[in-house]
Amino acid sequence: MSQTELEKCCECIINIFHQYSVRVDHFDMLSKGELKKLIEQQLPNFLKKTKDPKSIDRLFEELDKDKNGQLSFEEFVVYMARVLIASHDHIHQKEGQGQGQGHGQDHCHGHGHSH
Repeated sequence: MSQTELEKCCECIINIFHQYSVRVDHFDMLSKGELKKLIEQQLPNFLKKTKDPKSIDRLFEELDKDKNGQLSFEEFVVYMARVLIASHDHIHQKEGQGQGQGHGQDHCHGHGHSH
């Protein structure tokens, strides 16, 4: 059975987490530097909205619930939930300006997915 679009999206998020988590220290945890590189390279538009250079430090401290100096996948997913909510809100803002797509249309165009 082939994967659905949503299953592919989930797998993609997991794969990107692993691309960055394997670089330093524990292979399945993000260090602060790994999180910063992931955000800079994979979510640059979210980074542009924040001019404060200490924002990633504060984000890391907030996400690191067990205070072990690294982010587990579960801790990282909390951030991804915020990114998804902000993206969803942004789409609705664009819809209000007559530039967006409705919920029934595909929002994955331009992200390398084949349909």
